Amino acid sequence: MTGDTAFGDVRPHTWLDAFPWVKGAADGAECPWWDEPIDAPGVAVRQQRVAQIAELAMARLSQWTIGQIFPGLSPETELLQLRLPVRARNALGRYGCLSGADLMGVTLRAVMEWQQVGVGTVDAILQALADVSTSLPTPRVSALWYAGDALTAPEERAAHQPDWLAAFVEDLDRLATWYATIGQPQRPLLEATLAPGTPDEVVKARQRLDSLCASDVLAEDAAEADVAARFDEALATLDPRAVQVLANRLFADDARTLDEIGRDHGVTRERIRQIEGKARGALLGLVGDGGQLAMVAEAARTLIGTIRPLDDLLALMPALGKTVASVGQPAWRVLDRLEDAYEIEDGWCVVPTVTAARTITQTQLQERVDRYGVARIDNLSLVESSQPERLTGLTAAWLTHCGYVVDGDFVLTRTQSVQDYGAAVLSIVGSPLGAQEIVDRFVIERSAASLRNAISGDDRFERVDRDRWALREWGMDAYAGVRSLIREQVARSGGRVQLEDLIEHITARYTVTASSVVAYASSPPFQCKGGVVTLASDDREVRKTPEQTRRLFRHPDAWAYRVRITADHLRGSGSAAPVAIASLLDLQFGQTRQLSSPLGPQAVAWTAIQPSFGTIRRFLLAGDIAVDTEAFLVIHDDGTFSFEPARDMTGNPLLDALSLIGAPVTADRNEARSLLAAAVGLSAATPVTSMIGSYRERGDSDVADLLTSVRESLETGHTPPSPTHRAAVDDILDLL
Repeated sequence: MTGDTAFGDVRPHTWLDAFPWVKGAADGAECPWWDEPIDAPGVAVRQQRVAQIAELAMARLSQWTIGQIFPGLSPETELLQLRLPVRARNALGRYGCLSGADLMGVTLRAVMEWQQVGVGTVDAILQALADVSTSLPTPRVSALWYAGDALTAPEERAAHQPDWLAAFVEDLDRLATWYATIGQPQRPLLEATLAPGTPDEVVKARQRLDSLCASDVLAEDAAEADVAARFDEALATLDPRAVQVLANRLFADDARTLDEIGRDHGVTRERIRQIEGKARGALLGLVGDGGQLAMVAEAARTLIGTIRPLDDLLALMPALGKTVASVGQPAWRVLDRLEDAYEIEDGWCVVPTVTAARTITQTQLQERVDRYGVARIDNLSLVESSQPERLTGLTAAWLTHCGYVVDGDFVLTRTQSVQDYGAAVLSIVGSPLGAQEIVDRFVIERSAASLRNAISGDDRFERVDRDRWALREWGMDAYAGVRSLIREQVARSGGRVQLEDLIEHITARYTVTASSVVAYASSPPFQCKGGVVTLASDDREVRKTPEQTRRLFRHPDAWAYRVRITADHLRGSGSAAPVAIASLLDLQFGQTRQLSSPLGPQAVAWTAIQPSFGTIRRFLLAGDIAVDTEAFLVIHDDGTFSFEPARDMTGNPLLDALSLIGAPVTADRNEARSLLAAAVGLSAATPVTSMIGSYRERGDSDVADLLTSVRESLETGHTPPSPTHRAAVDDILDLL
């Protein structure tokens, strides 16, 4: 189209006309149904297509606005007049979305995250919008036929055989002839090494083959057609004004408003919105057409894996860093804004979303931390990198980006309270510290006095001097024994100390024999291997059993894993699972298991850095489940799977604790206590304090806090009065 008529209105005839993005989002579906006419006879077929459009939008376009997804949606459309279920009408009314204009600038993810709005309701809204968006004319944005990968016509390539090809064939023939001559005609021509004694002319032929590069094979124009140039070629198929809209809106660092761009072009903001939506959809279709751009997008997804720094991706695919001239942005930015399969944010590339990557990080940390919420960074498998020597530093950087506290080679996951933070610091250091020494390691401002007050009443700590603190599990007395001396030296030496140096240090200062030092250094909590003493608990790998795994609870005939439903669940993405789930199913790395369920097979896989549940979208649709709903993914002992929404919280601590573990409601105190104990593998006779400690140690502080508030009631049946005053522990300590 030319400039005068390029933005003329055209009524859509096919589904692709109405929704230009559908071809790219369908990801190479075998049957190109999008080329079918919208007005084809058959109500059932139309309903099927509308449902497919809604499903694709949730799966691939969650970052797009409703206006971009539905270019034909009129701002005057009265949403409450559409054929919608009552829940959908109520949701639209509650969020003030009464007309098409109210929804235009809202992203689909924001709609999916509406509180108390289930995925079935969102699906119904999307289907209604798709149905009503197929009749109104919209601006045409295409200008040219897209040549795709045909940079050089086939007949031209055939007519002009390049010089390199003749030399290539000659060298292949020389290599093949040699192998046939020595009686190895089946030997691969380009295997890793040549056999000893290979003639010099054959060696040189092989070297020429090995050194052949893309620029030797391709014509000059084809060799320069990197991904940035191909994006420019694809953008050239759009009307120049449509490209300007994309440059100022979709790809811009600071997007201009629809009104501003409309004034520049002398059209309404509604017309600019339609142009943006159709142009973005058309460009996504070109990226998803199976050509080189589609291959680049797929390669980027594969390389990212789950988490990869952007600079590492650019090192592997340098052309992604080149500028797409027509929009003035690097190719990676253009690809990221078109693709919903991954996100690039603050120098990090993640699949599929930042939220999902954070969840995977949290899940893996929960499995690897010790009882104080501390994990060694080099024990984590989170970040992908082509440079293994950078992995520890990159992992630390990612954890910091996620908001975790990094202390040297360790990451701390429980720092919300000073006592949790203090316990983590002691766990890292491995020897007693003064209160000031502990808070000096905090990244937040806290006083030594506040720390003393907090840890004095915490049974995880032992006061081993007037102001010197240890973890109770170390078993230290109030004075420094041999174990304490060994622990301090191990800590000061970075976790490893030579036995000879240890003996020399201790025997030179204390009346302790060398044999005693050897005996203590070789028994728990230490180990001595190869003359090096370390803490025996410094395992390289920490794997939690089901009983130790956060949010995983034992029911009489099943294990129930509690999850919070996110927008990624609604769009059909899989979700991270703890390794304990794999152990329950005897699932090995690289395997996938299909569990039968009332709604069909449920996949559980361990094919990436973390085990994962396959999509549970069908369960969410069936139950119209909303974002932020707590639910249980249940693996039954007979190998079947079920989905169970959690009960709403009531404000009753005991009933709420039962809800959080997926146990049935009961008013019987003893029965409740039995259910709570069994959920974490304890006997019904377990003391309540031990039960609380078990929940807290495995990371279920929400349950532990609820049980703490009803501890006396569970033990005696009586409810204690509320405390009125507690003297400052620091004041008491000063009197001792």
